[in-house]
Amino acid sequence: MDLQTIENLSGSLAHMSLIVLFLMLLEWGILIFSNYIESKKEGVVSIVSYLVQSIPYFLLSKVLIVGVMFGLYNFRIFELGFEWYYWIIAYLLYDFTVFFIHFLGHKVRFLWCIHGVHHTAEEMNLTVVARGSIFDVFFTPFNFIWLPILGFHPFMIFVIEPIARLYATLTHISEKYVGKHKWLEYIFITPSVHRVHHAKNHIYLDRNYGETFSIWDRIFKTFQKEADNEKIEYGIMHNELNSESFWHVQFLMWKELWFDVKNAPTVIDKIKYVLMPPGWNHIDGGKRAESYREEAWQRRRVKD
Repeated sequence: MDLQTIENLSGSLAHMSLIVLFLMLLEWGILIFSNYIESKKEGVVSIVSYLVQSIPYFLLSKVLIVGVMFGLYNFRIFELGFEWYYWIIAYLLYDFTVFFIHFLGHKVRFLWCIHGVHHTAEEMNLTVVARGSIFDVFFTPFNFIWLPILGFHPFMIFVIEPIARLYATLTHISEKYVGKHKWLEYIFITPSVHRVHHAKNHIYLDRNYGETFSIWDRIFKTFQKEADNEKIEYGIMHNELNSESFWHVQFLMWKELWFDVKNAPTVIDKIKYVLMPPGWNHIDGGKRAESYREEAWQRRRVKD
């Protein structure tokens, strides 16, 4: 692998990021002009987050990410070619990995401190895609960095990953423009399906982890469609977090994790605060997303 190869791969990532940024700004401008969004500052915080988090990502992509992928490819288990069916298999494996890593991002608290930044927006539009943690570079590459060891050439991954990211970007489009597509939901993550994922309504908590395909959520029973009589409220269950503050969005959850770890009575409890799901505590076990969700569904069943 020569320097030119690394430059070309990094350039491809940069071009895709510019396309995503253009789409964000275009939709954001239309929404502002149409008075469809309440908080202009929330979009600014999202875009600033995107610009800040992009710096370490592109610095590391040239040396670490691309280098690791080619290094793993040298020790590949299988000899795979570029036939069309290998592209499909690679995409499916990539998408399942995203589902699994995404699931962990909701179930492991220190990972939630990274991924949870993306969920802090209280309005849904394409700028939400930009709302990521400055530590994303230590999290998102695991979606694809391992695939070359199976025999998928890194060039394949650097084609598949931007395509998948572009599709994921479009699932964040405002509900003002895109409604429900029930027949597509059987296979794909649609904007409606992804809106459920970003909801803080108790019946929607920790649902729909997929990026392109909804089949993984259906297989592992984490799929939830958007209910007709349950208006989505976006954001996270945190009364003190200000979604218009860059510092709150990026660091408040880390500050709270540090406080819990510091005040935990035993080493085991300190470790559990880091590794257990959000909501866990050492006193009575706490209350997690599944408990809130089950209680909400029970109330709906009684009401119906």
